[in-house]
Amino acid sequence: MTKNKKKAGGPSSHSVIVDTLHRIYQDFSKQEKRVADVILDAPGELGLYSASELAERADVSKATITRFVRRAQFSSYEEMRLAARDARSWGSPLFQTGPANNTADNEFLSDFLEVETRNLTQSLNGLVPSEIDEMADALVASRNLVFMGFRNSHFLASYARNQFLQFRSGTRISPGPGETITESTADLTSEDVVLVIGLRRILSSLKNEMEALHDRGVPILLLTDPSARVVPAFARWTLTCPVESPYLFDSYSGVQSVLRVLAYKSFQKAGKRGRAYMEAIEARHAETGVFE
Repeated sequence: MTKNKKKAGGPSSHSVIVDTLHRIYQDFSKQEKRVADVILDAPGELGLYSASELAERADVSKATITRFVRRAQFSSYEEMRLAARDARSWGSPLFQTGPANNTADNEFLSDFLEVETRNLTQSLNGLVPSEIDEMADALVASRNLVFMGFRNSHFLASYARNQFLQFRSGTRISPGPGETITESTADLTSEDVVLVIGLRRILSSLKNEMEALHDRGVPILLLTDPSARVVPAFARWTLTCPVESPYLFDSYSGVQSVLRVLAYKSFQKAGKRGRAYMEAIEARHAETGVFE
């Protein structure tokens, strides 16, 4: 790769492939434009093609593919294909369209179910009972229990918090409305626990906050996916769930089930205190008539 190129993977892979093709599209020959069109129509499929297969799909010669790769500033076709695979694993939606998206309508739901079932099964099968017990003990015993997640992970963090606030006090989302992360975590110590959900395309700000919490001795429970790098080093406990799907958008069925397992086991360990807390909430609900 030329020396001004960025390393494959992460946000740079999108820039390296898609942005580059758009930028130099007018400079391509007629045959090279056909190659670019095939890639831009479904970038996620690039990692699945051999050079010969791409040439066949674009109806060009293999020599055209070689020229195209060089003009796109890659040293080889394999390097370009690996960059596409890295971008797909990282979670770029542009690279998540694949052959399964073209499945016939009468097969779509069964294939979709198979993917969701696989991710759910792998997520739950990956749990170790003794480790879940240890995590649940910490979640129940913590003075404050903080839930943190950004982008798509934020609604999962909110879901998790909504389960725990049913049977224990001292729960919060970080950052809360109108807060910075620092403002919502400044009082945390080793007596607290932060449950972080960081799934694909993890923001650098989350990594920085996790590192800062780790350095302060705040225990972190991280729920992530196999693409995570670096951030597991800052967590005391790490749970990994597959989220990748051949269909556009990530699959969170396994993640949500694991969060539910954590909440359920924690409620069990909360014992009479947790049940009393839940009963008090329900009594207030009845008094205020908040539900129909």
